[in-house]
Amino acid sequence: MVGLNAVFMQTYIGGVSCPLICGKKRLNHGVLLVGYGSKGFSILRFGNKPYWIIKNSWGKHWGEHGYYRLCRGHGMCGMNTMVSAVMTQTS
Repeated sequence: MVGLNAVFMQTYIGGVSCPLICGKKRLNHGVLLVGYGSKGFSILRFGNKPYWIIKNSWGKHWGEHGYYRLCRGHGMCGMNTMVSAVMTQTS
């Protein structure tokens, strides 16, 4: 479980979200970090970017079937500032 600034999540419909400015201090939503990817297209950045895969609690009709892809790196939207639990799964 991680906390993040969800201001850009409210209008998310798909793709990799890479906001130009997303506050790292006003964390207002708890989500489940479930994975990551190395290349996903970001319209705002005009290219492929590494991303986090986040499961949201707003239901499967929101975002990409209930998931959000957020640019990975630089603590985008405060992703690295409020981590409450860590679990890993190995196969």
